Amino acid sequence: MYEFSRFRFDPENHLLEGDGKPIALTPKAFEILQVLVQNSNRLTSKEELMRRVWPDSFVEEANLTVNISVLRRQLGEAPDGQQYIETVPTKGYRFAVPVLARPKPV
Repeated sequence: MYEFSRFRFDPENHLLEGDGKPIALTPKAFEILQVLVQNSNRLTSKEELMRRVWPDSFVEEANLTVNISVLRRQLGEAPDGQQYIETVPTKGYRFAVPVLARPKPV
């Protein structure tokens, strides 16, 4: 279970909530978010994202770009006005807000 800003992210139950309300994501957008959140503030290369989200497929980099765009639209802006997902030109992406990992409640 992860928390960032007004969101709760529960990969085990395939759930993203914003202000306590579920947010619908496509399976691939969810997987990309999971990789970025788990890597937190570390740069995640485009190659790593492609390898982890589409492990047995050849897909165009545009698929990654489209899904990042969907995530940005769904997440909106952080309270300080910055994007949650930062683009590092020619390198990859970084989840740009602090992430708190919490044990799952029993």
